Parts: sequence; structure tokens; C-alpha cells
Amino acid sequence: MNFLTEALSYLLYPVFFVGQANSQYYWPTYIAAAMCALLIYLVIKRRRLGLKKALNLVLPAKLLAHNSTKLDLKLMVLGIYYIMIQGLMVGGLTRISVETVGHTLTALLGQPPTAIGPSFIVTGTSILLVFLAVEFGYWFSHLLMHKVPALWEFHKVHHSAEVLTPLTEWRQHPLELALFPVLVGMVVCLVQGPIIWYFGPASQIINPVSANLLSMAFWYTILHLRHSELPFYATGTLGKIIQAPAHHQVHHSTNPAHYDKNLGYCLSIWDWAFGTLYVPQKGEKFSYGLGHGDSALETVVGSMIAPIGRAGTIILRKLRIMKTTNA
Repeated sequence: MNFLTEALSYLLYPVFFVGQANSQYYWPTYIAAAMCALLIYLVIKRRRLGLKKALNLVLPAKLLAHNSTKLDLKLMVLGIYYIMIQGLMVGGLTRISVETVGHTLTALLGQPPTAIGPSFIVTGTSILLVFLAVEFGYWFSHLLMHKVPALWEFHKVHHSAEVLTPLTEWRQHPLELALFPVLVGMVVCLVQGPIIWYFGPASQIINPVSANLLSMAFWYTILHLRHSELPFYATGTLGKIIQAPAHHQVHHSTNPAHYDKNLGYCLSIWDWAFGTLYVPQKGEKFSYGLGHGDSALETVVGSMIAPIGRAGTIILRKLRIMKTTNA
């Protein structure tokens, strides 16, 4: 009986996962994103929406019926089970990394000042700095996925989507699902570690790593609209600060002028700072995908296996070149 209970719990894990309030995949965030989309549409168009049109706006039947979306759904189920294992690894690594930073600072600088009690100022500053660290970590990780040929083979799974829906977020290879949070966590610990070391853990009224209020605000507004084809733009100065849905549509565009652009998560500031920003103008249209056919990435098995072989070939070729050069 215990075996059956455990097996059933495992099979039902996706239901449990989308019910975690501290996750960007928490089911109310999808509803909130849909409400946000309708609100933005009403503000832009300044006219009422009937129920049928509203549903078609947030759940376009044409996109949902596309073969690309069906593959997104299959990879979503696979990804949820993988994240169950990954979560333990990443959570433990982040905790150990923060503690390691604290021990290193103590060894280099001696004991920190006397820890202070709960502080809204320290917590508020921590939330802002950790938020910016998460953004930079995401931007840097994303840059590596695009610029390192072996990593690009894994990231191509995500970019092979020919239409964009919120399910496209799940169209990722397990290696990519692991790399992003590990690299982001390493950047965050370099910010969070010194803050906790200096002020003490009691100063953190809210843990900015597990519940960053700024990130959560993004989850409940436009996060799930990033992977949509809604014509929502942010131009001018605002377009240099935030990532509107059109920014990420540029990122998935087949136009060579858009390659490796808009690598940010919530913000555009790191793209702006490092020259990878492309601010789309109202009315720009995009087509999505790799710009060429890749039959290996049109199935679940191919999407999991093909990147490993291709990345391995790239690495072996690189090693042979290095060996030949050194000889």
C-alpha cells in the first residue's frame, strides 16, 4: 500500500508543483497574467471585449492546436518531473554557497559586526540588490547559452518553437533547466552572502532568495506573456528598463538582425548596458523558430537526445583541434 501511495504521489507531482506559492509556475500566476493581458488590451484599444474575443486573446485556438504547442505540452510534463529532482540540488547549492561566502568573509576580514534585528531598510535593500543579481545572472546564463556552441545545441530546443504560448517556457532541455538556476544562484549568493554575513540572518524580514517581492510582482503580471504573440510593446526609456512581450518576441524571431538580442528576464537594463538590447517598435511583426527545419527537435525523444550528441561532437572537435595545435 505504501508503494502505491508513493507511486501515486509521484504521478500527481505536477498538480502539487503548480500549487507552490513561491514558484513562478504557481497556477494563479497564469490567471493573473491573462487578466493583465486583458487589462492592457482594454487600455490600448479602448474598447470592450466580448467573452469569445477575450478567450481567443488569452487562449488563441490556432496557436493551441499547433504541433509546436503540442510538443511544448509534452516537454512541460517531462520538465516538471525533472525539476522535482533539480529543486533539491539547486536549493541545497544556494544555501551552501551563501554560507560559504559568509565563512570566506570571516576568514578574510574577521568576525562581522554585531548582528542587528529585523530591519525593513536592510530587507528592502536586499530585495532590490538580489533582484538585480537574479536579472544579471539570468542575462549572463542566457548569453552563454547563445554564444557557446555546445550550449547552443541545448538551447536550440527552446528556440525551435514555431509559435509562442506560455507553454513554450517549458520547451527546454534538462541541462538548460539545471544550468540557469545554478548560475543565477551563484551570482545571487555573491550578493546575499555578504548581506547576511554583515547584518545577520535575523535582519531579513523576508528572505529575498525564496520570496523576492519584485520577482513575484513580475510573475503575477507579464511573466507568462513573454511567451505569447500578443502585440504589447514598451518603447523609449521604458523599453530600456523592462522586458515587454514584444521584446521576447524579438528574441525568438527568425530575423538575423534579432539574433542574440533581449536576453533579460524581467528587465532590459543588462541588455542595454552590454549592447544586446533591441527595442521593438509598435507594429513590428515576427516569425518564430530556428529559421530552418530540424526534424530531430520535433519530437520529445529527439529534443532530449539530439542536443547531447551534437554538443558532444562540438566538444570532441574542439579537443582534437587543441591537441593538434599543441602537438
